[in-house]
Amino acid sequence: MSTTPLLMRVLGLLLLAVTPWGVSLAQGTCVTGTSNNSSCRLEVNISSTIQATRRLVVTPGTSFSLTPASGQLGVDDYTAGMFNASGSIQLLVQSNAPWRVSMQALSATLTGSCTNKSASTIQWGTTSATRTTPVSLSATTVFSGGTFTTGQPRDVFLRVGLGWLTDGPVSEANCTLPVSFSVSPP
Repeated sequence: MSTTPLLMRVLGLLLLAVTPWGVSLAQGTCVTGTSNNSSCRLEVNISSTIQATRRLVVTPGTSFSLTPASGQLGVDDYTAGMFNASGSIQLLVQSNAPWRVSMQALSATLTGSCTNKSASTIQWGTTSATRTTPVSLSATTVFSGGTFTTGQPRDVFLRVGLGWLTDGPVSEANCTLPVSFSVSPP
């Protein structure tokens, strides 16, 4: 008994199993006549799915120091019950679909030496005059857009609440609040 026919059948089945049917069945054929001036034309529909893509860039990166705009805390800051932080956090959004940028505290209180200080004592705004929204454990919309953008920038300005009886001296490095910025569909 010869194994050649059996081997040919196995190879044939193997060839059928690995043939990319979607490609071989979707091929077009074009045959020209016998003259040199003959031409052939095939129309092919090319399709693609473009998914919603959003990008958020946060500057200065992974750390922002809540330094008073005046350089150091003074009696006036404590009397006012707050101080405005120097500078801002810059957010830049790029998106090919509607988008929303949100911010949320990842801890209910500051960590380190300031564990008695609630995250909500830090307030934010998108202008230096509107720092009135408390940082929250819930995601809060900072800004949004209903269409695409090649680069929508926005600054987030911060203010820190102060109290004579609650905010004793600690080093800047010992008070930290982890905050998350995210971009998502509206």
